[in-house]
Amino acid sequence: MRVYHFLPANHALEDIEKHRIKISEIDQLNDPYELLCTYQKHRRLRIVLQGFKQDMSARFGMLCFSRHWHDPVLWSHYADKHRGVCLGFNIDRRGMQEIKYVTKRPRLPIPPGEEDAKQLLLTKYRGWKYEEEWRSWIRLDERDPLTGFYFYSFDGFVRLSEVIVGPLCDIRRTEIIEALRGYTKKISIIKARLAFKTFRIVRNLKGF
Repeated sequence: MRVYHFLPANHALEDIEKHRIKISEIDQLNDPYELLCTYQKHRRLRIVLQGFKQDMSARFGMLCFSRHWHDPVLWSHYADKHRGVCLGFNIDRRGMQEIKYVTKRPRLPIPPGEEDAKQLLLTKYRGWKYEEEWRSWIRLDERDPLTGFYFYSFDGFVRLSEVIVGPLCDIRRTEIIEALRGYTKKISIIKARLAFKTFRIVRNLKGF
């Protein structure tokens, strides 16, 4: 399946050159309800869930993707206010999980079953629905010594397919071509623009 990841231009070029994607750490996510999505009337349950989140944060991160790249809010929030880049990937769907968006916080049975635990990992408030998020949980290994972040190297599961340059991004096509040197399969390079009739980000057929 094709999915998309938004990021600032300088990070995009570096990730393309190094054949990698940043792993999101749980305690650095912008949604404070991650892994805490359920109804929590009792203090004991709140304590248990906080401990669960801390344990998960120490051992796992996520690869986070959006299903589409045309929403201008995604570009504003995650691609440096349209000055960044969106990377398109072909992903093995078997390793991906779709986020469920809800209005009310679901109740967690005690003791929770396997499906209840899955609910904690894959449920968000409906206000985030514009992201159309799919994610994959990744066990953390070693931090990159230069950046202090965790990265996942491109492989058979995560394959770069597109580089979509934001409407306000000033990266030159030649810079992208240079970053793509060494890739054996063709990667599409797309320059994006604001649509003329809708609130969408679309392909600029005139190019750069």
